[in-house]
Amino acid sequence: MTLSATLVHQLRAFEAVGRHGSFKRAADELSVTQSALSHQVRHLEQHLGVALLLRLHRRIEMTDEGRQLCADCTAGLQTLERAVRQLTHTDAESTLTVGVAPYFSARWLTPRLGRWWARHPNIDLQLRHAYQPADFLHDKVDAGISWGHGNWDEAEVKPVLTGELVAVCSPALKSLDAVAKDIGTLTRQRLMCEFDRRHWELWFRNAGVVVSRKLDVVVFDDSHALRRAALEGHGVALFFRGLVQEDLASGQLVQILDVHIDPGSAYYFVRPKGKPIGPKLAAFQRWLMDEVRRAPFA
Repeated sequence: MTLSATLVHQLRAFEAVGRHGSFKRAADELSVTQSALSHQVRHLEQHLGVALLLRLHRRIEMTDEGRQLCADCTAGLQTLERAVRQLTHTDAESTLTVGVAPYFSARWLTPRLGRWWARHPNIDLQLRHAYQPADFLHDKVDAGISWGHGNWDEAEVKPVLTGELVAVCSPALKSLDAVAKDIGTLTRQRLMCEFDRRHWELWFRNAGVVVSRKLDVVVFDDSHALRRAALEGHGVALFFRGLVQEDLASGQLVQILDVHIDPGSAYYFVRPKGKPIGPKLAAFQRWLMDEVRRAPFA
């Protein structure tokens, strides 16, 4: 079968829909209408003579054939992306672009950049902030410092900072004295977290506290907002142990018990798998790992 320009266009449309699991998000990425994408995928199915998507009420699912084709298309596009980058990004260029999670950047990476610039004044380091892990197919980044499980198929990863969570709050919290006398009273406080309210159940279990009531848990979707709420005394927050040391040292926050939980995620340094590491990126990786060894927490 010849890969005509029309067929390639349809495969690109299907890959985006399959990867996002959504016509809307795929349409936003490709800057086309959902209707146009739907037509392209239907024409592809007709051309191949096989169903690729199951169009259910308010959602879509891929068939077995669709999943295989989507995976192959993604791999092919990533190969093309790497080939183009090797032609357009040379070692002579001085810019190094690193994608980084915003809160990690503000609390851990940015305060250390003076040492980076002192060591490598001729490398133009550009930080691109994003909440999602670095996507080397679609994001114009050379590497990333990403939060997640660390099992990204197209990336080589090195751990930077563990994701352990501890319970912290403002020393001005009115109920703190009662909590200090009986940790069980904490189950009656407003509890806050960023990822999963069930993490509080795990924290109490690790603390040896039997939870016999429904917990009042508020979930924030941003680390900055969660820290601010804790500083303002709005409740007790589960927060990154590695990124709260400055607040604990200054007395702005206090930790409740020496108890932590592992949410199953951490911060990782990631770079494209199978791509030779250039001098600029190698220099950044060495500096980053030196910083991790020098002072892992912030």
